[in-house]
Amino acid sequence: MIKVERPPNFARIHAAFPDADRKGVLFAYGEDIYNPSGVPIPHWLLAHEYQHCKRQWQQDPEAWWEKYIDDHEFRYREELIAHAAEYVEQASQTKDRNERARLEQRTAARLVAPIYNYVPARSLAQALRDLHKLAHG
Repeated sequence: MIKVERPPNFARIHAAFPDADRKGVLFAYGEDIYNPSGVPIPHWLLAHEYQHCKRQWQQDPEAWWEKYIDDHEFRYREELIAHAAEYVEQASQTKDRNERARLEQRTAARLVAPIYNYVPARSLAQALRDLHKLAHG
């Protein structure tokens, strides 16, 4: 279900990620996707958030979030999986190789966006390699 409100652990999220209150930022918590600013959600971004929901169903959502906030490697892996789903969803809409390459580049750039607060920071080149490997097998 999509809820136009903040997730139950928003205070903890916001303390770790100060940009979490930006317009358009979404959150998965358990079975739900939280869309505090109520913006329209494109299908490819739903694919991203559903990956987070799916991964949280495999464990307690609160425990998942605690690990996501505290463990930078875990956070990167979880975002890589979600961004790969996002890319595959977008790429399925075009047969144009050049457009698919542009989509992959843009998705990799979002994967290493400052909002994720990775320590150490991840490079675009590494994100592109990781995304390509996961999305293309």
